Amino acid sequence: MTRNLSIHRLLRAAVAAAVAIPAAFAAGTPLERRTLQARDGTPLELDAGRLEVPENRAKSDSRKITIAFVRVKSPLPNAGPPVFMLAGGPGGSSIRMVTKLAQGGGKGFLTTLGGDLVGIDQRGVGESDPNLETTTTYNIPPEQPGDAAAQIKIIREVCKAEAKRWRDQGVDLAGYTTAESAADIDAVRAALGYEKIALWGASYGSHLALATLRRHEDRIARAVLIGPEGPDHTIKLPSQADETLQRLHELIAKDDALKAQIPDFLGALRGVLAELERAPKFVEIDGTRVGLSKFDVQQVIANNIGGRAGLEKIPAMVQRMARGNFDEVARELLEFRRSDGIGSAMQAVMDSASGLSPARAARIAAESPQSLLGDAVNFPFPQVGEAWGAPDLGEEFRAPLRSKVPVLLIVGDLDSRTPVSNARELMEGMPNARMIVVENAAHDVRWLQLHAAIGDFLAGREVSINSASEPPLAFSTP
Repeated sequence: MTRNLSIHRLLRAAVAAAVAIPAAFAAGTPLERRTLQARDGTPLELDAGRLEVPENRAKSDSRKITIAFVRVKSPLPNAGPPVFMLAGGPGGSSIRMVTKLAQGGGKGFLTTLGGDLVGIDQRGVGESDPNLETTTTYNIPPEQPGDAAAQIKIIREVCKAEAKRWRDQGVDLAGYTTAESAADIDAVRAALGYEKIALWGASYGSHLALATLRRHEDRIARAVLIGPEGPDHTIKLPSQADETLQRLHELIAKDDALKAQIPDFLGALRGVLAELERAPKFVEIDGTRVGLSKFDVQQVIANNIGGRAGLEKIPAMVQRMARGNFDEVARELLEFRRSDGIGSAMQAVMDSASGLSPARAARIAAESPQSLLGDAVNFPFPQVGEAWGAPDLGEEFRAPLRSKVPVLLIVGDLDSRTPVSNARELMEGMPNARMIVVENAAHDVRWLQLHAAIGDFLAGREVSINSASEPPLAFSTP
């Protein structure tokens, strides 16, 4: 995870002038007013603020923590509902995201959105206090071929120690859940004096947006969800990865030149995994002996399958292994082993608390043995939740959402993390939802190309498109 920068360091290069002014918001806490110079030359008003909230609302004696946020004022004289942008992860910085988008898009982008732009660093993230990021790594030995059960034991012990470290500092980890973050969003809304807001969330940000919509529907005007992760979608289905790998196989078959080099992508992958199941491989990388098991290769592919760049290199990587060359995957695994760690206690507890329903757990258990990647896409979740002592938000939290609030869903047809099926499932309970499917797009869908359609939706105008496209994947060659 990229380390969050402070508000002041983030804005230093972009701010042309900055003065503290007595711009107060509803709770009486002063905002720091700045002028943000956009790339188009537009001076934009940016307010930075902080709001105290309970760390754990379930406890009457809970200590207070601080939620940091920024607001970029709309240039429109009669602005519509403000757009609260919710970062993914969990653990991404909405302050950074909003500041960069406003600076890059300028007056035109803000006019398209139709209202103020608000970014909140969720509890445990970035400028919010405390920040629960950590550099603690799991230290999985790279020379030992990977074994999921053995690694879970190591990871659990590391997580238990990390959880104790934070609790010893007075942090109530049980307060770092999506339900609490949803309450924070409404608290910032009220503090800024907005009657209704629009939500914009991508990936985990959409998960948080839906939790906010469930609890504060009367305060939500509209919602834009990109790569939607529903209430029971935190832990992924193995079949989702299989469907994306099948799509790669089909795309290769349509390209005569590539098919000549990779005649049977899925067959090659099955062969490699079967070979490693019989016996691991050992590769020397820069003086380090790296052990490769079936599970290791499943993990490397699972790490790559979410993004467009990863999808473009997976077929050639598999074909090279099928020819006996494991150098590339061993190098990538070595880099992963050296850096793999917790990243953020907030992220670990958030995902563990959202959890999964018994029905979804049963489906994953049934799919994993037949899936090409097993359950590597989720590893080490949900098994590590107990190590953190994370609360379970329960079946009410994960139940299908019913809402009449207008929602725009944007999803890539190659997205294995939050596939089109997620969006279709959500639409069953949202009669005023509509979907745009982006062809050739993965989890990192390029939503900026759809800013005009998003603007129309936020303004209540008819959205004229149901689909869009990105350029075809540019596959690497073996």
